[in-house]
Parts: sequence; C-alpha cells; structure tokens
Amino acid sequence: MGITMSGGLVLNIYTFILALMLLLFQENDRRSKSNIAFIKLVSILALLVGVSAAGDIARELGPNYFFVTRFSDYFIFAFDPLGFLFSLAYIDSYTVYGNTKLRSLFLWFMRIYAVINFVAVTVSAIYDTKWFYYYENFTYQRGGFYLLRGLFHVVLCLVVIVYVIVFKNGINQSYRLPIVLFPGIVALGGLLQVTVSYLNIEYAATVIASMILLIYVQKRDVNLDYLTGIVNRRGIDIALKRAISDCKEREFAAIMIDVDYFKNINDTYGHKAGDEVLESIASVLRASFDDEDVVGRFGGDEFCIITQIIDEKALKHKIGHIKDSIAEMEWSNKGEMNLSISTGVAVYDFESGMKVKDFMEHIDRKMYKEKIEHHLSDRRHYVG
Repeated sequence: MGITMSGGLVLNIYTFILALMLLLFQENDRRSKSNIAFIKLVSILALLVGVSAAGDIARELGPNYFFVTRFSDYFIFAFDPLGFLFSLAYIDSYTVYGNTKLRSLFLWFMRIYAVINFVAVTVSAIYDTKWFYYYENFTYQRGGFYLLRGLFHVVLCLVVIVYVIVFKNGINQSYRLPIVLFPGIVALGGLLQVTVSYLNIEYAATVIASMILLIYVQKRDVNLDYLTGIVNRRGIDIALKRAISDCKEREFAAIMIDVDYFKNINDTYGHKAGDEVLESIASVLRASFDDEDVVGRFGGDEFCIITQIIDEKALKHKIGHIKDSIAEMEWSNKGEMNLSISTGVAVYDFESGMKVKDFMEHIDRKMYKEKIEHHLSDRRHYVG
C-alpha cells in the first residue's frame, strides 16, 4: 500500500530531521543550565513532530492503523504546552538579573497551564467529550474548544514575549537579539497553526527559531563567558593554541590580569556589584584592543588578552592606560571601590617551545609577583 506524501507529512518529516540534527550538534560535554534547557526544548519538539508524522503516516495507511492516529493526536494535544514551558525555561537560563519571584511566577503560570491542559485533554479523550478534537468515520475533526485553545497558545507566546521585554536588560547583550526574536517566530507559527488546517506550522517555526538559537547563542556560548560576553577559558585555550602554532610567522604577546581584593568587593557591596566590576573591566579591555586581538575571562576575577602588540614599551603603555581607565570608572554603589589590578605580560618566544599550559603558568607567575607587591605596598601604607 502506497503512502501519499501530503504537504503536512513532508513538513513534519523535515522538521523532525532538523530537530534531530539540532540535538546531534549539541556539545555533549557541556552540562550548563542553558544547554540542559535547550536539549529539553529540542527533545520535546522532536517527540511532538515525530509523533505527529507517525500519525500522518497512519492516516495514509488506513483504518487498521487508526490506533496510531488516536495516540498521535492525544500525545500532541496533551504535551505540546511543554514546548512553551521549556522555551521560557531556556530564556530564563540566560536571564541573570531581574525580580526572581516575578520570573518564577512566569514559569509557574506555564507549569500550571501544562498540567490543566494535560488533565483536560486526557478527560476529553477518555470520555469522548469532543472538546478539542474528535473523529467522524476515522476522519479528524476540530472540537468545540480547538480555536480557543489555539488562541490561548498564541497568548502563551505573548507571555514569553512579555517576559523577554520585562527582563531583557538582565539578558546578556551578546545573546539578546536572537533570544528576543525567538518567541516572536514561535508566535507567528502558532498564529498560522490556528488558521491553516492539518499543518503543524507551530513546531516547524519553533524548530527554525531553535536553529537560530543554536547558531547565534548555543555555539557562541561554548566559547563565550556569559556574564561579560568575552571569550571564556575554553576560547582562550583555543586562541592561544592557534597563536602558538602561527607564531613563527606572526609573533604575539599575552597579558594576564587579576582584580585586586575582588573578594572584598563581593563581601562589601554584594555579588551584583562584583558582576558589574567584571563586566566593566571586560568593556575596558574590549575598547583597548583591536578586533584581531583576543580578550577573554580566564576564570573568576582573572582576564587574559592575546595581542599582536609585541613591543615592550607599547605593551607597558597599554597596560598603564588600562589601569588608569579601571581606576577612574564610576560605579553604581554608594561608596568608592578604589579598584586596581595586577598584571603579568610576556611576548611568546618561539624558540622556547613552550606549550599553552607552560606559557600560561609563566605569565601567571609574573602576574602574582606584581599582586604580592601590591599587597605588600598596601600593608606598608596601612602600618605607616
């Protein structure tokens, strides 16, 4: 028996394959909150569109496979709100600042709706109330509350959009645009879903939006520090390996920076002020170097720059400028931080044959030597 490949079935199959590819291209060694949320989102999408495709195939095969069709429709109606819940959870994983209780209310609203929807769809399926869908001569028909439920899903998309608008300042600027666009694309798909019969356009739109997130957020997130938007430790290691391999033709230097008394800043002004310090220092460093240079957060309150500047006098001048810029920055806290940094710098010597780890330890020692001098100087000033 042949199967007629309707437009809906073709769309579902392609969407299912695309969702599987999104899962395949994930970084399996990363278990961050955002990565876990993304995997949950794409997994439920893959399940929903896969089950939907199975139902479409069962319809083409005839009444003998009607049980597959019934299960497919039930599964989709019972569990598709999880797509909205996991979408919001994903966006929330990138929201650093904002009223925690209000953010939690958004998530609980989604959870409660998902439970109510599951119960209502299950009751309707068991007692054949025809609330959302029913069958006449093995043919699917929309139920009395189908359009109302569909419009409510559009409202759920708007809830996600409202969340993004309310908390957009708490989302890292490097990821803000694709995350803001995400619920809008899903909402458009949901609106088309309500107006076009037999096409699960909402799933296709959500998978496409997820693909945008993978390209512009997930893949960048692997090598970017979320708080500051600059390269993270992994990105620094990759850039340093590349610089060492190319150093015979292109010399480079590396600078390590450590914030003095950073723990005291967190203890005195709070972690939010500490985050502001790190973000501001990252902004100063980005503004101080060219695009071809690599600016990264090594970890905690340490930063690393890989630069094409190799003249010692120029490096010294650059570091002095950075120290002055950081010391003169204005802060949102009520007191003065008297912020200072310790630095270590070295031009890579190709003849040394140092590997990434050895070179980083070499710079690190230089930095801590200056840091000790700063501490001793402060102690002498205090004693005097």
